[in-house]
Amino acid sequence: MKPTILYVMDPLCGWCYGFSPVMQLLQQNYKDQFNFRVVPGGMITGARVKAVSVMAEYILGAYTRVEEYSGVKFGEPYLDLLRKGTEISDSEPPCRAIHTFQQLMPERGLGFAHHLQLKQFVDGKSFNEENTYKELALEFGLDAQAFVTTMNSEESRYGTQQEFQWVQAAGITGFPCTIMQKDDKYYMLARGFQDYKGVESVLQRVLADI
Repeated sequence: MKPTILYVMDPLCGWCYGFSPVMQLLQQNYKDQFNFRVVPGGMITGARVKAVSVMAEYILGAYTRVEEYSGVKFGEPYLDLLRKGTEISDSEPPCRAIHTFQQLMPERGLGFAHHLQLKQFVDGKSFNEENTYKELALEFGLDAQAFVTTMNSEESRYGTQQEFQWVQAAGITGFPCTIMQKDDKYYMLARGFQDYKGVESVLQRVLADI
């Protein structure tokens, strides 16, 4: 079996949005050597779930740094969502969407996670509305209602919680985080945002050492 590159991220994480093109390029260049899997992290869950107004001022002051370092752009509809302040920040629904999608099309998980983030960070769509997920399902050639029904099932909810628990047990407290898994061993490739050359150089060193 091929080793796996684990991309531990959260849909509400702006730096993950910035890092997404790096991961997509890594998959493009190494898809023959590795499987790639997104592990949704659950950054904002439980007691942390609050109206976006709590963090809006900070995000509005910091998003340009993500743009500067990564080259991605945040859309005006998303900035308006922050200014309005009523959107509830809750990682569980979009993480559940990623978990559900990967049960169906695991090889396209990175692309789905990226386009999911585009829905909010560019288009200003709510992660708390089913139509957001229906639109995305259609874009990936899936039956929209069937996807949402599966996403809302107890099985998908349980599977998403299991992934959150894995992230916690691994001691991962920040996103994004990139890990190579070979058999039962794990090798850290990147903590936080790194450019492509940085991630690839670490990967090459790891491969040379194992």
